[in-house]
Amino acid sequence: MSSTSESAEKPRRVRLSREERIGQILAVSARLVSQHGFYGLSLQEVAREVGITQAGLLHYVHTKEGLLQLIIEQGYDQRFDPEDFAATGDPSAVHPDGMSFPAYCRYLVANNARDPQLIRLYMVLSAESISPAHPAHAYFDDRPDRVWELYSGTRWRIPPEVGDWSDMRPLVELAIAAMDGLQLRMFRSPSLDLPTAWRTAERVLFPSPVWDDFR
Repeated sequence: MSSTSESAEKPRRVRLSREERIGQILAVSARLVSQHGFYGLSLQEVAREVGITQAGLLHYVHTKEGLLQLIIEQGYDQRFDPEDFAATGDPSAVHPDGMSFPAYCRYLVANNARDPQLIRLYMVLSAESISPAHPAHAYFDDRPDRVWELYSGTRWRIPPEVGDWSDMRPLVELAIAAMDGLQLRMFRSPSLDLPTAWRTAERVLFPSPVWDDFR
């Protein structure tokens, strides 16, 4: 068989755009970190599963820490913020007097429940990063401030008994902490259904009758 015939039979390598390749890298590395943790992550394994060389992988992420930054910033942080909730057109999101925070929490929980691998990734990194030496330590330490700043860019409907948004930070942080705890229980045995568990948490965090007209 001629070399011409051999080359004709070889499948052509599909050339991906930068965005498509980064999407591949993100999906593979997020899965591997959720399984093995950041310290157990091998750049060589990521490159092999993506189908590129390690040098090719480093072209996109530069370092292992750069890969972690990609996972956190594009894999987890850019998801389901209040603007995304408003874009759904849900009546609780587009109310003339402002968005409902309990409704937003339900929206966040429902969407997180649909992607357990990403939640597992977040939980693994959160636990690992307790160590000050972990490259994501500062990210998780600063996260409450960033979340508060993000949420403070939205107009919320708050019961008069509660005060205004500036009084809400303790409750917001408690709600996020409760959400994190329930998400962790998703991976225990027996597992729990996150939206069902959140309905119970919501009754405690946003009790009747104070919050009944603000859900």
